[in-house]
Amino acid sequence: MFWPLVPQSIHSRSRAQRLAAFFAATLLSGCASFSPDRGMGVVADVADQTIKKGVISIRTESDAAHAQDVVRGLLRRSLTVDSAVQVALLNNRGLQAAYNELALAETDLIADSLPPNPTFSISRIAGNGALEVERRVVGDILALATLPFRSDIARERFRKAQLRAAEETLRLAAEVRRAYYRAVAANDLMVLFTDAKSTAQSTAQLAEKLGRTGSLNKLDQAREQAFYAETTADLAALRQEATSSRERLVRLLGLWDGDIAIRLPQRLPALPGRPRSLPGIEVDAVAH
Repeated sequence: MFWPLVPQSIHSRSRAQRLAAFFAATLLSGCASFSPDRGMGVVADVADQTIKKGVISIRTESDAAHAQDVVRGLLRRSLTVDSAVQVALLNNRGLQAAYNELALAETDLIADSLPPNPTFSISRIAGNGALEVERRVVGDILALATLPFRSDIARERFRKAQLRAAEETLRLAAEVRRAYYRAVAANDLMVLFTDAKSTAQSTAQLAEKLGRTGSLNKLDQAREQAFYAETTADLAALRQEATSSRERLVRLLGLWDGDIAIRLPQRLPALPGRPRSLPGIEVDAVAH
């Protein structure tokens, strides 16, 4: 919609000034600003309450340097499941991409919460020896009328983006925990099968010697040899599984180059002496 304003008339000039003041006041009253944490407050609260870990959205060089210092400090020691989760939350590129999408969603929220900018134009009309100057102020009345509804929709989308970022944080933490325990379990089984292979080899060699003396028949000798071959094949498969599990954990942690030489325990932690009492487990399951 537009309003032609002819400056030869004092009334027209006054009307143009009023319209300009109206649009300026509307624009200033609707100005929105970015939140100090760029929407990360909800994500940080969920991470702290659920998994007791800190999160950070890396947007500056100082943020990246701080995250790298924390990660390197954690990698100097043997990784525990908690330290592995914290490394992933600070160093995983996919998670940082989700946090960047949250920042873009807030940008869309700010853009949709602002009223449309009015357009000013000046034109000259010449004819019959006369010259007229026409000024126009063009504003989108429909956009102004629907501004509250568009702002509410944008706010809901931003809220969904916050929840998606929080969900991605919890999903990554769960995946890191599974990958960590699988990698450690593969190491534990590999140690166990290494001992089993050594025992099977000694037993097969003893069976061969007994067979030469006639103290052990061919069938029992073949059985021991088969057990030794089967144990050797199982150990080779476990070594491959241990390598794959370790590589998956390294990928989830976001490590590369010289940082992939992580130290993992050789055995799983001991099981508790008796089952833990969790009286509120059903309530927690329903609440979450």
